[in-house]
Amino acid sequence: MTSDPWLRDWNYQLMVGLFRLIPHSRTTDGIADLLVLTPLLSTWIVALYFYRYWTKDDGHRASRRRYLLNAVMAFAMAAIISIVIRPWVHWPAPVLNPSFQALFPRDLWGSGSKNCFPSHSTLAYFTMAAGFWPLHRGLSIVLSTLALLFVSLPRVYAGGHYPIDVIFSCVLGFLMLIAVWRWPVPVRVANWLVGTEAKSNLQDWLFFLWTFELGEGFRSAEVLAGIARRLSHWP
Repeated sequence: MTSDPWLRDWNYQLMVGLFRLIPHSRTTDGIADLLVLTPLLSTWIVALYFYRYWTKDDGHRASRRRYLLNAVMAFAMAAIISIVIRPWVHWPAPVLNPSFQALFPRDLWGSGSKNCFPSHSTLAYFTMAAGFWPLHRGLSIVLSTLALLFVSLPRVYAGGHYPIDVIFSCVLGFLMLIAVWRWPVPVRVANWLVGTEAKSNLQDWLFFLWTFELGEGFRSAEVLAGIARRLSHWP
């Protein structure tokens, strides 16, 4: 396993600057943990706006839902790409890396992931937030900023990710958004998913499941994936 991330020195200096600006203390570490562990203060912000824009009933509902669906597809594509490259590009979280551990309090050492690249939380919420751009540019900027401050920054501060993990996720998500805006989901598929054709209980179920998982940080999906991995005896 690779010990250090891409641009090791740059990541190190950036984290040193961050911790000089916001030194580690019981209070700041507690706030970071609170944001990471409490979806209502972070990830549910994007989910609630997704719910509001999806359920809004007016003359632009169909086109609005298609743009939201594009953002979902962009995230799905980005997630697949990130999963594919993980076996070849990987490194342990800063709190597991001897070269970075000294930057963090000792009680955080050993608590991170053995493969933290890229930041999937950033990938999900930055991509979804940026996906509001065709609908409301101001809202997209605000939500993207909040995603970086309330989702990405606490994970870097707590030693779960490097800055390069976050930046890569932002770039990948943005590139996938550009792709789906240029080559959108086929009209027939989009019409069924957004509800412009015959409505079904399956549509309601998919919408509820997606919104709930988006709000909860896909924790249920991670649990199910872990169970499936154990049952199939995957390494």
